[in-house]
Amino acid sequence: MKTPLISRLTGMILLAAAACGAVFLAWNGAFGVPASRLEQDLRSSQHIPDSWTVVGDVTEEAAVFLFYPPERNSYGVTLYRNEPGLSFGYFFRGSHTVAGIHGATEELPAEVEGIPLEGTGLTAYVSMNTAGIRRLEQNDGNTVEIHSLDGQSPFVLLLPQGPDTVTFYDGDGAVVETQTRGI
Repeated sequence: MKTPLISRLTGMILLAAAACGAVFLAWNGAFGVPASRLEQDLRSSQHIPDSWTVVGDVTEEAAVFLFYPPERNSYGVTLYRNEPGLSFGYFFRGSHTVAGIHGATEELPAEVEGIPLEGTGLTAYVSMNTAGIRRLEQNDGNTVEIHSLDGQSPFVLLLPQGPDTVTFYDGDGAVVETQTRGI
């Protein structure tokens, strides 16, 4: 009679321990970071102060964030991927930072960074918008989609890869170059 009771208690203790372990692993990102906690994860893992601005774009496949200080004299870009299979969120995949040698905004690149995201069918377009970009055009060869942008604000856009050409224009209608880079 004692053996079934002990077996049952042991089984319940093991089940409770497994449940606690699963909750612990999920909370610490072992199964991915939920979209609702991406900025919190970014700020803690990259040690980003509260005074810095974070802008980003999140899709089902990926999330890209641009973060910068109030002076706008440097910035960082961080990429997360939402992997297929047993995942319940996004996983950190890479980051880079850019800063002028003398800490001046004028030293930041004027071109847009185009970052192809392998396996997602997306390209991230990231810019501190020092060139004053006011619009982008997506041209698939048949139609042209025009999107307005705030010429004063940094931006991050996740756009589908494909036969489309994506062109950025400043306030005077001049083309702003896109520089492709990896992360």
